[in-house]
Amino acid sequence: MAKKSTPIDPKSRADFDAAIAQFAKDVKVHVGVITNEQMRLLLRDAMTFTPPMPKGGGRGLSKAAFAAGKGKLAKDVRRIFIPMDQPRRAMPVIMRKVINSVRANDQEGFRKIYDSIDTAKIPGVSPVMRKILQDTSYTRAFAKAKNYLSQANIFGNIGAIEGPTNDLRGIHDKYKAKVGGRWPKNARPPSPQYMVGTAMYLEAYIAERQLKVGYTKAAWATALRMMPPLISSKGNARNYGVYNAPWVDVNRSAMGQFSMTQTPTSTSMTATNLIGNINNVATDADMVNIVYGNRVKQIAQNPESIKARLAESVDLANRKK
Repeated sequence: MAKKSTPIDPKSRADFDAAIAQFAKDVKVHVGVITNEQMRLLLRDAMTFTPPMPKGGGRGLSKAAFAAGKGKLAKDVRRIFIPMDQPRRAMPVIMRKVINSVRANDQEGFRKIYDSIDTAKIPGVSPVMRKILQDTSYTRAFAKAKNYLSQANIFGNIGAIEGPTNDLRGIHDKYKAKVGGRWPKNARPPSPQYMVGTAMYLEAYIAERQLKVGYTKAAWATALRMMPPLISSKGNARNYGVYNAPWVDVNRSAMGQFSMTQTPTSTSMTATNLIGNINNVATDADMVNIVYGNRVKQIAQNPESIKARLAESVDLANRKK
């Protein structure tokens, strides 16, 4: 049976700073060194807890997180765009377009559908509706559709459909901006939805955008790379905060920032992700305070780290004798 993980208690920046100060005092190491170590680990945690993450949370730098991010992006895009050459999706959407135009008495909207739809390529359209849409006069077809749909009594709350369109990026980015980049689980599809010509065209766009999965995490990685090197008492570089996620690093981002101020008695470090909290997504998810909480938890519950630090201090003192 898998061991149940201990939940992370969210903490504040003040809690994090206090934990660093206490740890530095316990292990008798300058607070600036401990701040550097913990800030590196904090930035790795920020990458870990920034979406995407696999089911169950955490493991945000794993291959499973990359797969989850690609899957979520594909799902979001397919909620907006419907290929006209996929009968099982396109047929009901075409009927929605016809219903909407008839319900609104929109002859021009109906004409666009009439001109753009080849019903012969879309199985599933009823014989009556197929015959209506194949009429040689769109005005006569509109009148027939209005009469048929009125008798069929299927007027209801039908979502809006636009297109066909080739502007996938512009429409997708517009909808992303409305929801901070990611649609909530089980949310209704965005409105209006849009028709696109082919499934191949849609899948090519999805593959192009999937290359950017991990871009928000990459801003934290940029801040991590900007930090001053951390050198041990023996002159070796320490690898605090090291991670293995090539899919994040390929998205080198200029949206991460790092700054530091230092006095003889204190060190202050600040990292910023300029895209990590669009529309308050990170704030609403309490991501920042969860990251602080994880660091405080690790500092307080890691006796091996204290032992290793004390051993290093003793070794350094002996070599100075």
